[in-house]
Amino acid sequence: MVTHVSPTGNRPGLEDRVHLPHFHRDTEGEDVGFRINFSLGLVACVSMCGSLAWTQAEDSSRITVFVNDGVGVDRAILKRAEMEAARLFRPAGIAIEWRNCADTRDCRRPPRTNEFVLHLVPQGRARSDFVFGEAFLGPDGKGKYADVFFNRLKQAGERLNIAQLLGAVSAHELGHLLLGLHSHALVGIMEPTWGPESLRRISMGTLTFTPEQQRLMRSRHQSESLAVNLTTGAEGPGLH
Repeated sequence: MVTHVSPTGNRPGLEDRVHLPHFHRDTEGEDVGFRINFSLGLVACVSMCGSLAWTQAEDSSRITVFVNDGVGVDRAILKRAEMEAARLFRPAGIAIEWRNCADTRDCRRPPRTNEFVLHLVPQGRARSDFVFGEAFLGPDGKGKYADVFFNRLKQAGERLNIAQLLGAVSAHELGHLLLGLHSHALVGIMEPTWGPESLRRISMGTLTFTPEQQRLMRSRHQSESLAVNLTTGAEGPGLH
């Protein structure tokens, strides 16, 4: 017999977060979720979206991720999750600067080039109770915002290290923002489903981006940064 585990309830008001009036501008949501079952052991499935990539590089490109914690995650857990997500991006030469929205007013403006916003919310407003996150992408495959539904994540985290799981899901969501549309992969952290073997690899820290994903993500990130730099330079004095 398989038991479907539904998320726990929460108190009214827990969805309040820093007001971002630009949050829904030019975005369309892509769901990301888990379907948690227990039968002779843990069987977990994560429905996710996405498929592009990067390579190991000696130099790093830096991105900034603003964490808008609307749940009140323990800071120690959040720090370990950030370290785990950053580790997963490191082989691609991508360095992450994490900034908590509680400590900066920068979250109240639209994100700039190489800046992204990760919202931690209790349940989210997705269609299914088993959707664990959502990345917001426009028709051009570009996006700046992603949500992680923390209370739902805890249901899977009962049998796993919650910090490692939060780090892996955060990396997956940020992967969508960096990779764009259609970023599913047959193997690795961008797999469309996470079964027992994938969860075991998360616990061991070995479920990662593929070399192809690393190359493609880094290439896409660098090309966008170059385009912004060229545009900025073209507006400078003496250039026509």
